[in-house]
This record gives sequence, structure tokens and C-alpha cells, in this order.
Amino acid sequence: MDVCVENVFITPPIEAINVIQATAEEKDRAASSGTHPEHRETSGSCSGGSSDPSPKPDAPRTEPAAEKNPWSAWSWLGLCKTRPEKSLSCRGAACCAPTKTAPIPNIVHVDVDAFFASVEQVLNPNLRSKPVLVGRGCVASASYEAKSHGVKTAMGFREALRVCPQAIVVPGQYEHYADFAERVRRILETYTPAVETAALDDFYLDFAGTERLYPDYEATLRHLQAEIRARTGLSVSVGAARTKVVASIASRLERPRGFRMIAPGEEETFLTPLPVEKLHGIGHVHAGALAERGIATIGQLRQVPKPALQAAFGDVIGQQIWERARGLDGREVLLPSTPKSVSRETTIEGGTIDTEFLGALIEYLSERIGSTLREYGKQARTIGLRIRYVDHFSAHQTVRLSKPTNDERELLAAAKDLFAKLFTRRVAVRLAGVSVHNLETDKRQHELFDTNANRRWYLNRGLDSVRGRYGWNAVFYGKGLELREHYATKPNGLVLSTPCLSR
Repeated sequence: MDVCVENVFITPPIEAINVIQATAEEKDRAASSGTHPEHRETSGSCSGGSSDPSPKPDAPRTEPAAEKNPWSAWSWLGLCKTRPEKSLSCRGAACCAPTKTAPIPNIVHVDVDAFFASVEQVLNPNLRSKPVLVGRGCVASASYEAKSHGVKTAMGFREALRVCPQAIVVPGQYEHYADFAERVRRILETYTPAVETAALDDFYLDFAGTERLYPDYEATLRHLQAEIRARTGLSVSVGAARTKVVASIASRLERPRGFRMIAPGEEETFLTPLPVEKLHGIGHVHAGALAERGIATIGQLRQVPKPALQAAFGDVIGQQIWERARGLDGREVLLPSTPKSVSRETTIEGGTIDTEFLGALIEYLSERIGSTLREYGKQARTIGLRIRYVDHFSAHQTVRLSKPTNDERELLAAAKDLFAKLFTRRVAVRLAGVSVHNLETDKRQHELFDTNANRRWYLNRGLDSVRGRYGWNAVFYGKGLELREHYATKPNGLVLSTPCLSR
């Protein structure tokens, strides 16, 4: 009777595994030394020089390299792991040690190009690719089409139109500029929470500690630049360095849509050929004083001793110039701080004695203050009201509230009491403003027996949620209808006469 016997491979014992590992290591050492292990065998029984290359029957079978399978038993035992090949230039452990990630220029300066003029071109597509001047009396902002003809900021309109006769003058819609600046800031905050608003169109960002989050740092900054362009229509210039002063210079060198990264250690090389006017803090007066002494570039300025600069410009300014000429700047990116007081005020064109209108305006300002307090998680203990008449006479008074609050209805009741005390003259009111002070953390507990207070608490949070999603004008109190007959509206509120003061 024929019997069929299958081939059975038995897992080698531990001693055999150790022999296999030793043999593999010996082969690796032989390969690295350039000699084959078979040529180094010396045995007394091999005097004839003809040895049988076939393995002995009881020797354990080793898996060839071509048959290495990550799912085989040999892989699970760690015998199929390939060793990293050393290069010919390897110098040992120091060479094969893991390399550390190079430091990045973590301070980033983002500057919106020709901010006011660019916003006007976004709002009015007919102004795109045309020279645009924004301002009243003098140029507050000029598009790069106008700057290419020689127009500069702060230049009088008469001279600006002489230099660029085809320029289009726009008085400016300042209520929209703050909205666009806020949109840019929110985009920047999606990349890093450390965002400092240095000016309406200037932002500093700190990317320290984000190396693992953004492995391709340059691509991240370029994506940031492109995203702002796509979502707002505004072009920005980006500069990255280890300090604020170098980052701001880098962002302003190649505008518009400039991009410059200064690697750590290259600050002095970057600054050396630049004119001294590029340094933050050196104006035309200081630049002229340095030019009289034959100093035109930052590299030449760096050769001046610190005592000489302090003697010429004072201790503080001289120290600052000496440090910034070397790219040194100890300023850090400041995070938004919690306000210690909140105020909202606006002027009234021509003035008014209409108490209904003034009451509605005070109600609107109280609403804005209450919303801001809840946004920061604060309550106010003191409220103040200020009015100014058309004859420039001012009246101001504050009162301490019975309990801290961020409910606009309670703030409005106190503000109306103050208005009744202050509005004692039959003269038109030109300015009205509400302010709160002595802010505390909102630690209010639900009132056990005051159901109205609980209802107000939930109502205010509901209003904030609706306005945050659909805009401020989605919900408003009844007297707001009267204000909407006098003022235009925008997604985040009314367009008052002084939009820079009222929000």
C-alpha cells in the first residue's frame, strides 16, 4: 500500500535560532570587510580544499532573502529584518544618530496690501486694475496702480492728481474696513491661536511649537496667503523670521503679494544691504541725521558703537537702533487680552433733541456692550453715560449697579436713569456714549426664585447664538426699527456716524 507523506517543517529550537542569528551577523561583518565568509573558513578536515557546499541534513533551514514574507514565522521571530546599509561616508554612531528638526522662523508678519484701496476694489469690481485713492483731503490709501505713478500715502490730493490724473478718488467706507480686517484675523486664527493685531491691516503670528503640525512650513504659509486671497479677495504679503523687526521688513520688501522667509542665523546677512529707512523706528529725521554721518545702509549702521548711537539719539532710541540693526527684538507676539472696560459711543451728525431717537441709540449701544461682556465671560459693576452737546459742553456720570450684570436690559435701565439726569439743557446732543467698568468674571448662578432672571439668561444666550450664525441684524429689539430709518445696516450691525468708535 502506497503512503503519501507530506513535508513537514518544524520550527527550529531556540539554540538553532541563536546559531542562525550568529551566522547572519558573521555574514554582515564579512560583507562590510569585503571578504566572503566561505573564504575565511579554516578547518583541519578541509585540507583537500574540496568541501561539500550542501548543508547537513540536521542543519536548520534559513529563509532566503527573496522568500522573506512579513507574515511568515521567521518575520515574527525577527530574523527577516533587513539591517540599514551604512554609506561609505558613515563615521559611526555620531553620523547615524537621528537628526533634529531645524528651527523655523516662527514669527510671521502678515500685511494686507494697500488695505483701504483693496477693499474698495473688492466692493466695487469696476475699480479693479484702476488707480484708486482713498481719503479726504489727503491720501489715506492708494492702490498699487496709483503707486506705480508715484502717488504716496499722506500726499495731498492736489499733488496726487497732478502725478496721476486718471486716479479715481473714493472718500472711504470705513465701516467696511474693520469687517474685512476681522475676516482676515479669523482666517489667521485657524492656523495658530497666537495672533496679534498690530494695526488694522498688520498681524503678527507665532508658529512656535507647530513643527509637527506643519511639516512643510513654507507651503503652509503660502497656503495661508492663497486662502486669504480666495476668501476675502485681498492680497497679503508674508514675511517670516525669528524676530518681529526682521519679519516686518521681509514682508514689505516685495509687495504686493510678497513672500520672504529669513532662516535663523541669516538675519544680519539679510539686513546688511538694506537702507536704514527699512528699520522700524527710524524715520526721515533719524535717517537724515545718519546720512549726514555717511551711514546709508544697515550694514554701515551696525559698525557704529552703541555709546555713539545713544549719545546721538538718546539711551532708549540708541539702544533700540543698535539692537534692530542686528535683527534683535525682544518683543513677543501678544495674545488678545481681556478688556478691563468696555465703551461704545458715536456722534450724531447735526445733533438732535429727539429723546425717542436718543433713547433708541442708547439702547443699541447697551445691546452691543452686553453682547461684548458675554463674549468675554464678564459682568460689569459700574456703568457710565456721556453726552456732548453741539456747543461742546459735555456731561458724564457713573453709577454702581446693585449687582454685576451683562444683561443689556439691566444696563439699559441704568443708562436711561443717567440720561434723565444728564439731559437738562434744551440744546441738541452731538455725541452719546455708554461705558462699563469694574468687570468681574461671570460666575452667576441660576436664581432659585427669580424666574425672570433665568428667562433673561437663556434669552440672551439665544440671541447671541442667532446673531453669531446669521448676523447682528437677524434679531433686534423694537426700538431698533427707528434707528434703521436713520442708519444703513451691515451684517454685523448698524453703520453709525462714527464706525471706528461704535461697534
